[in-house]
Formats: sequence, C-alpha cells, structure tokens
Amino acid sequence: MAEKKKYKLGDYEFDTEQEYREAAIDLKRIKELMAKYDVSNPDQARRILATIQAHPESFRSPYGRKFVDKLEKSVGRQNTPVPPAPNMAPNQIEQPLNRSTQTGNAVPYSEQNTPAEKSKKTKEKHTREKPARKKKGESASGGIQIFTVRNFIIGIIIIAGIVIFSIYGPKLFSFDNDNVNHNSDIKRTMITSYAKNQAELKAQLYTYYYNVVGRTEEEAKKDAETEIGKYALNLSDTSVSSMTDSEITDAYDKLVEGGDIQNNSFVEPAEISAIKEKLAAAGISGNTANGADGETAVTAAVSNMMLYQERIYYSLCHNYELLDFSQEDSKAFANDDMTAMFGNVIFQQNMNDEDKQSNFEFFQKRGLIKDNKIVRFSTDPTAYNLPELTPAIELTLKKEKAKAYQCSMINYAPAASVFYEFHANGETGYLCFRNNSNQTKYVQLDADTSVTVQGDFFMANGSEIVRGEWFYNKQDIGLLIDGDQSSKISYVHDLTY
Repeated sequence: MAEKKKYKLGDYEFDTEQEYREAAIDLKRIKELMAKYDVSNPDQARRILATIQAHPESFRSPYGRKFVDKLEKSVGRQNTPVPPAPNMAPNQIEQPLNRSTQTGNAVPYSEQNTPAEKSKKTKEKHTREKPARKKKGESASGGIQIFTVRNFIIGIIIIAGIVIFSIYGPKLFSFDNDNVNHNSDIKRTMITSYAKNQAELKAQLYTYYYNVVGRTEEEAKKDAETEIGKYALNLSDTSVSSMTDSEITDAYDKLVEGGDIQNNSFVEPAEISAIKEKLAAAGISGNTANGADGETAVTAAVSNMMLYQERIYYSLCHNYELLDFSQEDSKAFANDDMTAMFGNVIFQQNMNDEDKQSNFEFFQKRGLIKDNKIVRFSTDPTAYNLPELTPAIELTLKKEKAKAYQCSMINYAPAASVFYEFHANGETGYLCFRNNSNQTKYVQLDADTSVTVQGDFFMANGSEIVRGEWFYNKQDIGLLIDGDQSSKISYVHDLTY
C-alpha cells in the first residue's frame, strides 16, 4: 500500500494540502506582524491579541496557536506601573544634588556654575556688549534695500515656477484623479455584484423555507434574513446605484475587514457554502423561482456565469496593474485570460432569451455549467500547467547572487495565469506566469535536452521591471530574459519558525 503523502512546513507535518496552505498563510501573517510590531512589548502584544480574539478565524494552524501563546506570555510579563511620588507630576524628574553640599539647603547640580559655565557666561556678556554689525542689503541709514539684484532674480524664479505649474499641474492632478476614479469604479462593481448575489440567495432561501420546510411567509422571510446575516455585511435590500462613493468605500472596507473580500476577490464564508449545499440538495440552487426547470433556470445559470466572469475580470485587471502595466494593457491581458478560461466572455453583453439559451448550451458543452449550476475551476494551478510556488523561494536574475523571499499566491485564472506576491526585509514585489505559449519555441538546456517555453513572465519589484518568458528547468522555473536563460526561481521546500 502506497504511503500517504505528507506536507512538511517547518516543525510540523500536515495530512492535507489545505492544512499546509493554512499554515503557510499563518506564517506569512505572523512574520508581517512581527516585522511591524514588537511582540515583546506588553502593550503592543495586548493590542494584537485583542484583534485576534475579535477575529478567531485569523489563524487556523499550530503556528497560529503558537503565536497566540507567545502574545499571552508577553502580556503576562507586564509589570504594574509605578505611581508618581506625592505632589509631583508623573513626568517631573528630581534633579540630583551636588554631593559636596552636605549641610544647609541643597542646590541642584544643574544650577551650580562650573568654571566652564562661568567662562561661557562671560563670553556671552562680552558678545552682548559689542555693537551690531550692518547686514548685507541694509542701507547706511539702517533701512532695507528692496530692489536688489538678488531679490530681482528670486522674483523671476518664482514667476517661472508659477507658469510651469499652471501648465503641467492640471495634467498631474488629472492623472491622480483618473486612478482614484478607476479604483472607485472597481469597488462599486464589486459591491454591486456582492449585493446582487445576496439578493438572489435571499430569494432562494425564502423559497426553501416557504415551499420545502413549510414556514409561513413571515417566518420564511425572517429565516432567510438570518441566513444572509452570516455574510460580513447584508446588502441584499440595498440599492447600490444610489450609494455615494464614500458609502461604497465604507462598505468595501467592512467586507475586507470581515474577510469576504481578499486581494480584490470574493471569499465566500463557510456558513454560506453550507447553506448553498443545502439548497442544492433541495433542488433550489441557481433558481430563484420554485425550483422549476426551463427558462428560469437557464436565465439564473447564465446570470450567475456573468457575475462569476465579472469578478474574475476586474481582479485580473487589478493584478496586471500591480505589475506596472497601463489600464489599457491590463484590460487586454485580462480579456486574453478570460477567453482562455471560458471561451466566450459574456459579462458585458446585453442578451435576449435566445442569446441566453445559446450561451447556456455553449457552457454546458464546455463543462462549465452542469445541472443548472456553474462548475468551478480547480484551485490547483498545476492542473493547468501553471507553476505553484512554495511559501519560500530563491530568485536569481542573470547570474546574480540568489535572493531569498517569502511568497504567496494572490490571484489565479485557471488555464491562463497565476500571480504571486513576494517580500523580504521590507521589499515587496509581484510575479506573474501566463500559459499563453503556442508550444513552438524551445530552450536548449544541454546537448541532449530541450524544453518548450510555457508563456509570458512578468515581474515588478519596486523600480525593477522584468519582462520575459518562463519554462520548466528540471527542479526550477527557468526564466528567459532578453535571450539570457540563466535566470531562475528555485523552490524551497522547508520553513522554520
């Protein structure tokens, strides 16, 4: 019998890949907290501990529990503050007495005049007695000369600066406003999708409790409302179109804080996933009517596919912009990835019933819709010939010395692209591997071995921007940059904490 695969991360072994990933995420969060805060400081440790206790789902691995124990020990070591002396302000410090004063009134040391201080006071006295010298630019009568060559040159420089700013200032501020408006549009789109999904689920829940369970109308409405309350924020009855930009931003921040949005992507709460499984078992999932087949089920399935595509598209646009691409280029890359994933991109289309039926049948044939429900892609990048990096990597660029980084996946478009964030010592960068090669370009590893180029490789690390291609180089990921194939990313299969 084959030995069961184990996943090792530092001092711990895990039975499943999911437990391994959770431990890697915990390690990443712990290292970020330790870099930002002094956990040996009881006050800072107490604040971190309070945040964790308010969100117990923050850590899910033995590393998380170990970190919490460390914080609790740090908080427990705090000493009771020493109260200030009577009739003395807490920040008041008593001056030490001069040891040579043994009797009479003690004089603070700071008030006694040493020989050096006496000499200093004498010099200051002589300085004050000297007549003031005339300053440059002052007339013989003691007045100030306004019209001098120096002042004239300063005036010209100020006027030139005003003219230059009036020409280029509006362009610079317009660029900043464009970025702000773009981010605002992304947030509004995501909040709209979030609210729409909740409204549809709420209608399905009402149908379930009213028709299947047999509740009264009022009871069914109340039960549906209770289930929707398991989201971080209930927007099922909210008109998003009437919300201001400030309200959109507040809602977005609450979803990020509550964990429903991570890296500009939706993360469905485990309780909601369980509810949807219950609806699916009752034959109601994906259908806001009474679970009937036919046109309503087709419309619901296609609408869900549009929302699914929309979320992935805007998330991809955001990640390509992290790699220093323009908005136009980011959209072009995202469209290519969407086509590779779905074959037909429909989230921006206005469709009649015939179009919806046609798209429904198209996605059924591709295996993306089954039993009137969307079939999600695999969460494993290697299933689509994309690299899955370890939580620790070593990066070597053009024969330079290898650098070690912590690494984590931030986005994934199955069959198309995968994105990673890497960081070390306050340095943060981003990587992207695309599966867009036509399998016709080869790299010669040695006299007997050649491999195919898999697709584009992009990297942004501060001001360092790298564009190239990637390929499998035995145990490593080879990078082809400007014709040079010496660059690589090496896996590190173990971590210690």
